[in-house]
Amino acid sequence: MPLKIGFAVLTHDAPQQLLRLVTTLNAMFGSPPIACHHDFGQCPLDEALFPNNVQFVHPHFETHWGHISVPLGALKAFALLRKHERPDWIFLLSGSDYPVRTAEEIVTDLANSKYDAYLDHLEVPSDAPPWDQTTKENAGERSEWMALAHYRYWTIRVPPKKSLLTGSFLFRSEEFVPVHNRYIECVLRRFQFNRPSRIYAGDFWFHGNEKAIGRLLNYPLIRKLVRYYGSRENPEESIYQTVLCNQADLLICKNHRRYTDWTDCESHPRWLTASDMPKIAASGAYFARKFPATTSLEFLDETILPCG
Repeated sequence: MPLKIGFAVLTHDAPQQLLRLVTTLNAMFGSPPIACHHDFGQCPLDEALFPNNVQFVHPHFETHWGHISVPLGALKAFALLRKHERPDWIFLLSGSDYPVRTAEEIVTDLANSKYDAYLDHLEVPSDAPPWDQTTKENAGERSEWMALAHYRYWTIRVPPKKSLLTGSFLFRSEEFVPVHNRYIECVLRRFQFNRPSRIYAGDFWFHGNEKAIGRLLNYPLIRKLVRYYGSRENPEESIYQTVLCNQADLLICKNHRRYTDWTDCESHPRWLTASDMPKIAASGAYFARKFPATTSLEFLDETILPCG
């Protein structure tokens, strides 16, 4: 039986870019199952323009960058895919992703894979590392990433007095400020009932087989993790890693087969162009991001689309 590949796509703008991606995926994989979580509140989208193999999540989450709504939206897309199709593998993509390998190469690799997921990950130690610590294994190969991950996912933080009075901390996780007193931090840590014992982090975009995706959807402690990460910055870069990497029977590859370029960037990777193709090709990635919506990708289509 041929391998069934599915795609979960997260978008909040640029419907034409999403349609371009869907059209390419259909040409490559023969109209595979695709579920899209689109934030209709940020940008209208006409579902009638999309082919029948594309389903949209309803109701959708109101998503915000670096907010728990992002991984929750992806979970909704996973659930929608599994409800109707149950693909053998699911790729999580953004609208600015684009394939950079042929379907035959991707399917052949996955059919012979020993892994359950291809997920960029690194364990974040509970003890804070020095801020000048660097590692080639860190997510995105960004300097000081380990210390940043510790700050995001381990540091005890509380609402400041001002946000307590206004109630704004209920809606904005960035309102929380770290506790710098080690004694108070040790005391408060005892009351973190939702905190996982081991925390992992890495890039959000990944692909997993039915077993791995099922663990994300059926993880018994997911509600506790959502509460824990709900007040933290960029939870999408840790919550999936923490769920999957704490599963002893899952085999996870650290190379998530995605290409990004973080040169001189902090919050987002830089936009890619045809001049990046040599590096993309050498990376062995299946998908790359971010490609501008207005840029022609014919230079890629000539490589990845079937002839004729």
